Amino acid sequence: MATFHGDGLTKATLLLLIALLEKLEYVHGARILLASPQLSSHVMMQTPTGEELVQRGHEVYIAIGSRYPKPESLEQLGLRTIKYHIPSDIQYELSDDTAKLLSERIFSANFDWWKSAKNTSARVSRDCELMLSDGKFLEQVRAVKFDIALVEPFVINPCVVLLPYNLNISFVSLTNFYIPWTIRLPALPSFFPMPGPVATSSEPTLWNSVINTVITLFSHWKVTSTFWNDTLLEHYSPRSLTWNELILKSELFFTNNDHHIGYLFPLFPNVIPVPCITVRPIKPLPDELETLMTQSLDGIILVAFGSLASYFPEQVIVKFFAAFSQLKQTVIARLSRTEGVTVPKNVHVFRWLPQNDILSHPQTRLFITHCGSNSQHEALYHGVPMLGFPLFAEQPTNCERAYAKGFGLRMDIHHFTSADLFVNIQEMLNNRTYRDIVKHGSATLRDEPLLGPKKAAHWIEHVIKYGSAHMRSPAIDLPLYRFIMLDVLATFSVIALVVAAVIYVSIAAISRAMWRKMMNSPSQKKMQ
Repeated sequence: MATFHGDGLTKATLLLLIALLEKLEYVHGARILLASPQLSSHVMMQTPTGEELVQRGHEVYIAIGSRYPKPESLEQLGLRTIKYHIPSDIQYELSDDTAKLLSERIFSANFDWWKSAKNTSARVSRDCELMLSDGKFLEQVRAVKFDIALVEPFVINPCVVLLPYNLNISFVSLTNFYIPWTIRLPALPSFFPMPGPVATSSEPTLWNSVINTVITLFSHWKVTSTFWNDTLLEHYSPRSLTWNELILKSELFFTNNDHHIGYLFPLFPNVIPVPCITVRPIKPLPDELETLMTQSLDGIILVAFGSLASYFPEQVIVKFFAAFSQLKQTVIARLSRTEGVTVPKNVHVFRWLPQNDILSHPQTRLFITHCGSNSQHEALYHGVPMLGFPLFAEQPTNCERAYAKGFGLRMDIHHFTSADLFVNIQEMLNNRTYRDIVKHGSATLRDEPLLGPKKAAHWIEHVIKYGSAHMRSPAIDLPLYRFIMLDVLATFSVIALVVAAVIYVSIAAISRAMWRKMMNSPSQKKMQ
């Protein structure tokens, strides 16, 4: 019969317990920094993950501009704010003035998305300059001694990644969409449309493949050569790097695009889809909204166009209201400007709405949306069909993919009539196909073991514990020309040319030899 030595066993147990406690303290007491461009939807995309990390016992800080509206809303989530100075005399992205300006540009006759994107990129770059040159802010960040940062390499300007890199903080990246080749995803244009302002199809026809290839190549060139500020990089990068090299320093790449609503694309272990990144646990609605929802026996139609585009021209609102007035359903709309327009009795206008909570309500029948990726995932998660009016950026592609999946219909905000809108609303309310398809999509999405903030938080903790070397693809270390195999194609071309030249020379030599032999033959000499 075995005997146990109490002292030895106790000592071993204590050592094991101490080791476990040290690991537990390290994992669950990490200091994590969030930083993104000062754009409403981009900050909103990060904060749920920050909230989840706080609930897991971490210290989570968020870098924001000093003019951020209602910073207490972030602090109520458990996030600690670190502010950098934004002068009062410059245009700040998180303001009503910016929202009004964006709407005016979208609905102007000569709206140029690329020019608008370039202007936004310049303002993001300016904000990065203000952040990176604010000595007091940097001193506060250094004092915390962060373990890791969650940043957004915004597709039109990834300058926020300079913050952790400059301060030698490991970082993971979360963004709405990546240009796939930038992070070395082997997503070929033959089947994966480039997200962007041009709605393209993944249907594998030759013409679609040609269009997608042209758009992919153009986007790579246009974005990297026109939008990304090399001067900022040279000034604030301690070591000489290109923007692509800096982005690829990320330990992980999170994306809220995935196969449930997006197009299929290949993934490496360090590229992690986090669908429903803004879907939070359902909260009770304010009394006014709850009463409105429960009393609307014919159902609710939610109208919301994101955090920026709520200032619509009068002629657009008039067409919306003319269609809504013919419905028996109640319409709840987030709009910021309805002066001089008669609001129908069944339409209720708000400056702000808890979109996720309204979409979760059993009375919600339809979502009229701008097709932002976060909004689409919230609608899919709650099983609500979508009628899309894409406005700018990647929204046309998002709208096209939802339409292709059967989750709803698409319309053109610049060219529609109230009759068109009414007919499409009736089609979606009365044809159960849309609701059945989106309910099935919702069920498959919810069947995922981890979604959104929980999934992102899990993998951030994984990197804190183990690093990311075991998840990193060798493709990340390849220059772009090698990744897309231009060197291999060039080698094949040279070999083909050499082989062709050898064959040509050989045939020419054989032909000359045969000609000389024929000319020197006795019969040929006799004829001569």
